[in-house]
Amino acid sequence: MKTLKTKSNTQSIALTAILAAVYVAYAFLSSYLVGSITHGIDNFIIRSLLFVVLAGLTTGFGYSTMMGGISGLILEFTVPSPVRFYLLPSLLAYGLIFDIAMNIVKSPESGSFTIRAIMGTFFASMTMSVVALAVFTLVGFFPQQIILIIWTFGVIRDVVLGILGAVIGLLMVRQLKHLRPQ
Repeated sequence: MKTLKTKSNTQSIALTAILAAVYVAYAFLSSYLVGSITHGIDNFIIRSLLFVVLAGLTTGFGYSTMMGGISGLILEFTVPSPVRFYLLPSLLAYGLIFDIAMNIVKSPESGSFTIRAIMGTFFASMTMSVVALAVFTLVGFFPQQIILIIWTFGVIRDVVLGILGAVIGLLMVRQLKHLRPQ
């Protein structure tokens, strides 16, 4: 029985690394190829999609946090942006909140995987947005008179795009269930 659990953990860690690499590669290429057009909007969708796929194919706490930490650390040093010091804390926060939503709150009344994935994405996207916006606000990046507008638009945009990515991710999980570690 222990061998089976170890194999499952190894497969889950490998899947976490693969999906983190996919996200980092996508974010990196997107920022270079279309970043000036999309301003990272596509990354909000892809991030949530990949986190939902990860949660759907792994079982246990920590994999989303690990993916957020790995992605954030790598992107912190590779994204071609003059202001990127928000990436590690915001992606780490996203992964942790998503992990909590998907794994700690697994009671009978917590609902199905779909409900937890949507709620987890909602709270993780909101948390990531707040962390990133707080960093930008603290360093004085935004003009004082429009901070409220930026925060309102930013949080709503991030949550809506995150949920869109989660819905696409849920559709993908249905097709990828056979890849779940045994």
